[in-house]
Amino acid sequence: MPSRPVVRRFFELASVTALALVAGCSTPKKAPPTPPPPVVPTIKPLPPMGAVEEMSIPEVAADGSYLTPNRGVTANTALWHVRMALNVAALSCYGVNEPARIQYNRILHVHQAALREANAAVDRNYLAAYGTGGLKARELLNTVVYNFFALPPVTKSFCPVAIDVGAKILAMPSSQLLAYAPEALTTLEKPFQDFYAAYADYLKRLAEWQSRFGGTVTVVVSPTPLPPPPMAPREVASGFVPGVGAMTPPSAMAPGTPVRIEVPTFPLTPMRETFVPVE
Repeated sequence: MPSRPVVRRFFELASVTALALVAGCSTPKKAPPTPPPPVVPTIKPLPPMGAVEEMSIPEVAADGSYLTPNRGVTANTALWHVRMALNVAALSCYGVNEPARIQYNRILHVHQAALREANAAVDRNYLAAYGTGGLKARELLNTVVYNFFALPPVTKSFCPVAIDVGAKILAMPSSQLLAYAPEALTTLEKPFQDFYAAYADYLKRLAEWQSRFGGTVTVVVSPTPLPPPPMAPREVASGFVPGVGAMTPPSAMAPGTPVRIEVPTFPLTPMRETFVPVE
């Protein structure tokens, strides 16, 4: 007869074996279901710099830049456009950009003679190109230029640039002002060129977003491209006399044809006051 320890050992082994058999016969647990992919919120692209949707931007020129009223200007016209840009900055830049107003008033005083000469030259150019309609044509372009530099979304990035250009103008003698004007105008225009490029990129991203999420897509450069803004006339010599060697007005089809003043149209808003009172 087996001893008790042997019997106990036998039953222990039997119990372990039975448990193993039961475990082997039991139904295996199913793996938990794969969770669904996370829902990624889709964010509709927004216009840059707080601009409005469906905003019109200029068409692109052959060199890749956007057509603006500053293209193809002479040195005197460039200087006058710089003056207008700094005038807009004086009226629009506040807070930390308050120096724009102070600089503008000083520029009018320090460079008074140079600005007067540039103004007379621009008047001459318009008189040669448009005759008695020169004043109307110039006022139109002036208004377009003011509206261009006063574009609200660009004000924040434009103001520091205007202050930098204003400081350089105040630091140079009036004799260098005319030579610096084209470079200054390009610098002042850059924030607007950058904005137009950013808006064009926004339109492309918006079209991609619409195509991915069921929208009807029409890829356009601008919802309603702005027509090319008017261009300033070319430079004429300081000795120009009306009626003597004047350029042929654009509307004169043949010698003796009555001149019809051609003034390009462009979307305009009223021009603000053009001078800041000197304190």
